[in-house]
Amino acid sequence: MSNVELRDVLDLVISMLKKHEDRLDTITKQVMVMQKAMEADLGPMQDKLDFMCEDASNEMKSVLVVDDDPNIVKTYKLVLESVGYSVDTARSGIEALFKSKKVHHDLIIIDMNLPDMLGNQLADQIRQEKPDIKIIMITGYSSYMEELDELNIDEILVKPIPPEDLVEITKKTLTTEESSPSI
Repeated sequence: MSNVELRDVLDLVISMLKKHEDRLDTITKQVMVMQKAMEADLGPMQDKLDFMCEDASNEMKSVLVVDDDPNIVKTYKLVLESVGYSVDTARSGIEALFKSKKVHHDLIIIDMNLPDMLGNQLADQIRQEKPDIKIIMITGYSSYMEELDELNIDEILVKPIPPEDLVEITKKTLTTEESSPSI
């Protein structure tokens, strides 16, 4: 590779890094805040998570987490796996529909705003195939709450969701004896 070609490649890489610098700074700040929060408050939170994990049944329950935000998907997966759940993920409604047809899940956690459909539309389609599936709907907008109350959703949560609340609500939803209403 000639010096001119090498310089062009380096210029391209540098321009790409500069373009994403703000996003990297934001992510770095968020990670640092999360790390400080975990270091400062890990003791009480870990005790609560340990208690919930000890209390869980021996049967491993399967959860599908559906959200287009990769950070949320990774966080929910990490938190739920740390207390003994088997966690699968999907980043779109279509992917969630495919996975829900191919693999058994005891619970599906769905974000209301997905890139290809709304979460309530996904929930309706899944319930047509599996009327007894447990569903938790997650939204960042309280304006959806009234609309979601009318749906056959087991739980509705508003972001942000602390990890211990995610574990507690997941466990509560999975241990509820009454089956979800059919559509």
